Parts: sequence; structure tokens; C-alpha cells
Amino acid sequence: MADPEPVREEVRLSIILPIYNTGGCLEELYTRLRDTLEKMSLEFELLMIDDGSPDGASKKLEELAGKDVRIKALFLSRNFGQHPAISAGLEHANGNMLVLMDADLQDRPEDIPLLLAHLRPNVDIVYTVKTDAAEGFLTRLTSRLYHHVFSSITRTSVPRNIGTLRLFRRNVLDSLLTFPERHILYGPLMFFLGYRYVTVPVSHPPRGAGRSGYTFFSRLSLALSSILSYTDIPHRILMAGGMIISGVTFLYILALFIQYFLTDQPVPPGLTLLALLITLTLGTTMFALGIIGTYIFRVYQEVLARPRYLLLKTMNVEQRRAAGKHAAAQEADHAIGHYSS
Repeated sequence: MADPEPVREEVRLSIILPIYNTGGCLEELYTRLRDTLEKMSLEFELLMIDDGSPDGASKKLEELAGKDVRIKALFLSRNFGQHPAISAGLEHANGNMLVLMDADLQDRPEDIPLLLAHLRPNVDIVYTVKTDAAEGFLTRLTSRLYHHVFSSITRTSVPRNIGTLRLFRRNVLDSLLTFPERHILYGPLMFFLGYRYVTVPVSHPPRGAGRSGYTFFSRLSLALSSILSYTDIPHRILMAGGMIISGVTFLYILALFIQYFLTDQPVPPGLTLLALLITLTLGTTMFALGIIGTYIFRVYQEVLARPRYLLLKTMNVEQRRAAGKHAAAQEADHAIGHYSS
């Protein structure tokens, strides 16, 4: 069945851009975004969030925001991480359509018209899939493994090589803002919402400036955080492990009794085996306590209800949006005009 024809509607676009170690390419990023969006005659705002970048990105951002009021500059008091920075942008967005993208030029501004062209009345999110990602083997491997494991344990379908660049409607943003947890992860959360989506293949050129803040261990930490947040698999594994150890221990004791009563052979001292069993049991117990402690610490952090981020200052931002509410009116017609570059 052919895709329905897109219907034109007014678009007010909010571009969410967390900034960290990308000060060297901010000028080019802004120029390409401005040229692309002005060519489409769109009303837009650029929400650029300085996440405590150590490379002088804040000075460049101040300069750009001083020249163009469409740049809504948010300066966090320190480095809080990518997702808290995204949260700051989402909470200050006023558009009825939103684009989330990286600021390192690996997400090309020229692909935004392509995303808009694929947003149909029955689609809420347009994801991008990287076709020629300029990433190392280990990065690609860990990324694919993470998405495969996450898809399996949460029973959601996550496309392979999915990118940060995506377009979504205001109703998706409103749903995202209803989640109050401190350790929020917007990638998995958007799939958890269950909104209708399509994918668009795009190229993924090399990073324009700086080095990525995501090392192997930070990616591993992100994967563990996702598993802890969206599944109860860890404690189920521990329960199963505990049952297996208990069952094996019971069978061993039963075998010793049978040997003693039926064969009149003395029970072997087995001090080495006993020591190994005790060590295994203690190690399993400590591992279990570590996982339980992780959950308890997360509960403790949620009870504290500390803010995800703190703003040092803003530029061209009239007022802070209250989480869960939006300044722009809801659009009655869920359709999109066909835009192309």
C-alpha cells in the first residue's frame, strides 16, 4: 500500500543540540543549519546547550547567540552529561516539530528536509540509520551488541546502526517530559513510548571537531544503566544462579549420604572442595549484594529528587518551560508538508 500523500501544515522547528568538545565546528554547524532551514522558509529555533565543554565552546556560543536571536543558548553550570543536556533543550523547546542531533557535524543539517519529507500523518518519529558510519570497529561492535541486547530484553525493535539525528512531533515531547527520573536515557525511552516511527538511511561523515566523550567504558556504563532502568533481568539471573548453586549443593550432600549408608565408605574430608564451595557461595553473594546495592542507590537518588542539570545562564531565552507543559499550542492536524532541499 502506497504511503499517504503528505499534507502541508505550519511547521515551527526546534533543533536540540547538546554541545561538548565541538567548539571548533560550531560556526560551520550554525551556518549550515541556517542556510538549510532558511531555504525551506521555516520558522525555527536552535537550542544549543553548552554541557560544560572544556574547549571554549561557550565563548563561541555566546558570540553566535549575540548575532542571531534564533539561537537559544543554554549554559549548564558544569558537565552533567549528554542526556541531562538534552533534557534542558527539550524543556525549553517551543516548536511543534523537534529535531535532536549531535553538534559534531556527523549529523548533517542538510538531512533535515529529508526527515520532514518522511513524516506522514500516521508517523510520530523519524529515526535515521547510519549507512556509512565513520566509526572504529570496537565502537560499531559495542553499539550493535548493545542494541541487540536491549531489543531482546525489552522486547522492542531497535533498528541497527540507529543515529542520534531524529525528528519527532510535539506529542512525543509532551510524553517525554512526563518522565521524572534522574537517570533518564532518551534513546531507549523513545522506543519505550511505543509511538509510530519510520527510519531513513543517511550518511554519517567523520567528526568535525574534538573527540567524542563516549569511551568504551562510558558506553558500557550506558548499556548497564539501560538494562537496570528497563528490565529486571539482573536480579532474575541472580535468583536463577542461587537456585542452581543450592540445587547442586543439595545433590552433592545427597550423594555423600548415599555413599555413606549404602557402600559403608567413610565420607571424604573434601576440605578443598568445601573451601571452593564456600568461596563460590561468598562470591555469588557479594555479586548479588552489589546488584541490589545498585538498585537501592538508584532509588536513593530518585528520592533525593535532585535536578538533572543546573543552568549557569541563558541567552535569547525568555523563560524556562515547566517540565510536562509546553508553550506552543497543540496542533490539531497531524500531517506534514512535503519539504525538500
